[in-house]
Amino acid sequence: PADGRVLALPDRDRDGKADSVISVAENLNKPHGLAFRCNSVSCKLFIAESHRVAAYAYDPDALRARDPRTVVLLPDGGNHYTRTILFAPDGRLLISVGSSCNVCNEKDFRRAKILSMQKDGTDVKEFARGLRNSVFFTWHPVTHELWATEMGRDLIGDDIPPDEVNIITEGKNYGWPICFGKNAHDTD
Repeated sequence: PADGRVLALPDRDRDGKADSVISVAENLNKPHGLAFRCNSVSCKLFIAESHRVAAYAYDPDALRARDPRTVVLLPDGGNHYTRTILFAPDGRLLISVGSSCNVCNEKDFRRAKILSMQKDGTDVKEFARGLRNSVFFTWHPVTHELWATEMGRDLIGDDIPPDEVNIITEGKNYGWPICFGKNAHDTD
């Protein structure tokens, strides 16, 4: 992310080692989340940067992305710049936007949440909230539930609060900034 690049490490001879390093996209603002949407005609690569999600025309043979189109703008700055993205079974794009602080009441409605939107960036809405910083999430391969990591608040002590893996249900509140762990009240 700090280099502002997305790289491909192809292993065409399948020896377990990258044959080359290819710059898929560059000059980005802390890229983190990647998601593909491909069909028999074309392929799109969605790249989540700290301030936006953009859709690129993607060439899977050359491993290159071109012609970025901003899908949605996101709040930039603050403590958490990672933006994980994933397509839901219904085709909506999910994106995590961490809090701007360690513990506070957010002013921007998009912070400390997983958001849901159409793949063109329209119809942005809250999927789940109270998530200080869900850096990664994925669909469970058997139960099809959404599982997400949760990076708990800082400056309380070693291993307090514990970081979590939550099973995310649409519409639920996961507690931040009011509580952490197993409903421990946060006095800050």
